[in-house]
Amino acid sequence: MFSLNDHTRAETRPDELQLEHKEWTRRDEIRESLHILVSHHPPSLFGHCLRLTFRGKSVYFCGRCSGIYGGIGLGIPILFLLDAFTQYTLFRPAWIWFLFALALGLTTVVDWVTQRLTPRKTTVRLRAISGFASGFSLAIIFILGDLFYMLVALMVMMVSVGGVSVYENRRNRIKKEKKPEEEP
Repeated sequence: MFSLNDHTRAETRPDELQLEHKEWTRRDEIRESLHILVSHHPPSLFGHCLRLTFRGKSVYFCGRCSGIYGGIGLGIPILFLLDAFTQYTLFRPAWIWFLFALALGLTTVVDWVTQRLTPRKTTVRLRAISGFASGFSLAIIFILGDLFYMLVALMVMMVSVGGVSVYENRRNRIKKEKKPEEEP
């Protein structure tokens, strides 16, 4: 479906590919739509994804989201069983567990923010690990079952994403304003 030209290899960053435009069929559109659902990265950024190959066909899964779903999927049953088989309530005091969950969840935020705002590029392995930590923290918050804790966790995520977006927009606007002044 896509091809990589040899002359573009030197022009792109290591995590991006230069793709040629080819004619799409309806089947190609459906296949790409399904791909975007599980990877939500364009093919040029499949370097951010985990690749599963079966019978010569590859499917790309977002590394960070795969880690989050894995952390939730393993965390909830493990934490539920740990709490069920202890003689006392494991998750008390709840606020300490909540603070632990927030700190654990911040690993993803720190990885994402530093990747977006600095020249540092993260790896798929680091994305999956920080995603798993974040998913496990969401499992802790779910097991605690306190609506206030859930709302605070959502607010922390919303503020971090919103803050980065505002900062990036401001930085891009300043870059655009400086470009016309530099040209003669």
